Amino acid sequence: MTKIILVEDHELTRKGIIYGLKPYKQIQILGEFEDGKCAVDFVKSTPDINMPDVVLMDIAMPVLNGIEAAKRIKAIKPDIKIIMLTSIDEKETVFSAFNSGANAYAMKNITIEKLISIIDMVMNGEVWIAPNIADYILDVLTNLNINKSNEGTKQSSDFNLTNREKEILGLIAKGMSNKDIANKLIISLYTVKNHVKSIIQKLAVEDRTQAAILALTEKLV
Repeated sequence: MTKIILVEDHELTRKGIIYGLKPYKQIQILGEFEDGKCAVDFVKSTPDINMPDVVLMDIAMPVLNGIEAAKRIKAIKPDIKIIMLTSIDEKETVFSAFNSGANAYAMKNITIEKLISIIDMVMNGEVWIAPNIADYILDVLTNLNINKSNEGTKQSSDFNLTNREKEILGLIAKGMSNKDIANKLIISLYTVKNHVKSIIQKLAVEDRTQAAILALTEKLV
């Protein structure tokens, strides 16, 4: 059972998401909140046994926005997974969201089935970025990489990544799951997991989410 809270200031949207999630017996909805402060207060006051596993978080909200709320929630309980569920697709906001501790960045026009899939992914330690956003970010970074030798930025070689690890890191940054990577590269899931473990160790990060952020912000892909 995955325990969830929903943070969304628009009541109609909030009620619609809750209604859509109710048929999924593996999901338990602990509460709904209209701003980030209420969500932070809930996490602060909730005993561990009733702590949410996942927070579905809007970004543009009154009182306390989703990005700041994510930072505060992660500071209280780092293990909580945060899925940004928003209509904002600007690159800078995506970076800010992940830097705040988000584990996924999804658009509000996704289906409930896809949302369930994303919840499962983040619970398995994976990162997910809406494909249209990931493609845009990677396109921008590819153009920036043309001149990165003149910018004094970190090079992939600084981390001693192999060519295969660089390839897999790029796919992680694009939001692909281990299974998707295995299918794309025609290698076993076991092999992908080993590469991901090696990448995390070489980058000195804690998980796939941090690896993806480092890859994007430091232009490693």
